[in-house]
Amino acid sequence: MRNAFQTLVFIGVLFIVGCAHDLPVKTVRDNPANENTEAPKESEPAVVTPTIPPPPAEPTATTERKEDIKLSSLEIQKFAYELGLDPKKPLSDDEKKQIANRKRLRELERALDSSKERLQYSKVLPWLKNDDEKIELLNIPSVEGRQVWINKNRIWSRAQDLKEFDEVVESQDIALGMPAEYVKKSWGEPVNVEISGNPIYRNERWQYNKQVATPQGYKQEKRYVYFEGGRVVGWETE
Repeated sequence: MRNAFQTLVFIGVLFIVGCAHDLPVKTVRDNPANENTEAPKESEPAVVTPTIPPPPAEPTATTERKEDIKLSSLEIQKFAYELGLDPKKPLSDDEKKQIANRKRLRELERALDSSKERLQYSKVLPWLKNDDEKIELLNIPSVEGRQVWINKNRIWSRAQDLKEFDEVVESQDIALGMPAEYVKKSWGEPVNVEISGNPIYRNERWQYNKQVATPQGYKQEKRYVYFEGGRVVGWETE
């Protein structure tokens, strides 16, 4: 009887173990009380800081003009004659550059919007060597900055170097770079004066009528003297 009971118990244990394998497995957390039962929050959008580009560099005297200067046919003709060039002939690259510089210079001169700026420029203008120097000066954005440039380059010392024109005046002739006052000493007062642009810049054409000896007698010639900034840049005779 005892052996039969033990056999029944053993069979019952096997049955329970087999059923246990078929039951679903449930994961049990060690500390359910610490679980965060709140619904997950939506992630906040990231804050993007806009990138501010650096301000453009302030123009200085050495700033190069990168864009091409466009010229109409009338402008080419006008500025070519100002420079003593013949626009009817093919122009070299250097001559085209001179014409473009002359247009740029005229634009900068017109942009001087105060009497203080125009007066400062007109005083130093006779002693500037060429258009490049004039453009370099006018590209400086303030009167104070231009005065620093004038002092640094010792522009005023050029006004004292006029002895070279004394002999020209004695021979009653004129020369390139001669100030208008010296032309008057040599040839006297002109019979007519034409002014181009703002009078303060002293871009002028003076007319003289001269009696010239010829084999047939005396004849009258018209002589024109061209000034830029109050100094001779050229002349012609009719």
